[in-house]
Amino acid sequence: MIEIFLLLVVLGIFAGLLSGFFGIGSGVILVPAYFFLFNFLNFPAEIIPLLATGTSMTTMVLVIPNAALTHYFNSNVNLEIVKKMFLFVFCFTVFARYVALQMDSITLQLIIAVSLVIAAFQVAIDIKPKKIAPKINSMELAVASCAIGLITSLVGIGGGILMVPYFTFRGLSMREAIGTSSVMGFCIAVSGSIGGLLFAPESSETINWLIGSAYVPAVLIVGLSSIYFAKIGAKISNKTSSKNLRLAFAFVVIVSAVRIIYDTLI
Repeated sequence: MIEIFLLLVVLGIFAGLLSGFFGIGSGVILVPAYFFLFNFLNFPAEIIPLLATGTSMTTMVLVIPNAALTHYFNSNVNLEIVKKMFLFVFCFTVFARYVALQMDSITLQLIIAVSLVIAAFQVAIDIKPKKIAPKINSMELAVASCAIGLITSLVGIGGGILMVPYFTFRGLSMREAIGTSSVMGFCIAVSGSIGGLLFAPESSETINWLIGSAYVPAVLIVGLSSIYFAKIGAKISNKTSSKNLRLAFAFVVIVSAVRIIYDTLI
């Protein structure tokens, strides 16, 4: 089992760097890694998707805060947007964990994958409307918050994959979009982990070290090993040019989309 421990430590380091640098919850890496782990541990196949996404959300409770604080202290967080999004995102993220127990997510995952590719190209070529309003319409932000909370919780990601392109399209700088996304990602992680605790598959009760939909050893090893490196990732992000950030983020989004398509169709 020492091999699993070391792999989880490496995963935590990589997840922390990714979370800090891009302002995303690192679920795009954690979810497939947990699929592999739970298959290796011979967990029941029918509940592995729920456990992988639930464990990913809970891990991000430890992964994200350091990066979010670093972005906040670097003045890269739009607090007005955070205040308007918080309640909507929280409620719909919890609700999505209930939905995840009831639905077949294949169609949804394909829609997400296509959306990710579109978002990646938007970020890469920096498409912006001709006229950018100084403030995002409150109703629009509420609808976007509900959709982001629902989608990200279903697939176990932190929301930055969707929020960063949205924030940049609505006029935030890349650094501010990443910082604001990082703070909102923490909200998604907390509410998703609460939803995973409340709405867990019944058969998970027979597996040791599971609390709700979260596998505690993975949460602790990955989460704790990521804390320091999330701060490093945020510092690197603050010193990197906006153009390089856009291209790097677009690459990560496209890789994520390919991973979702592969997991869905293969």
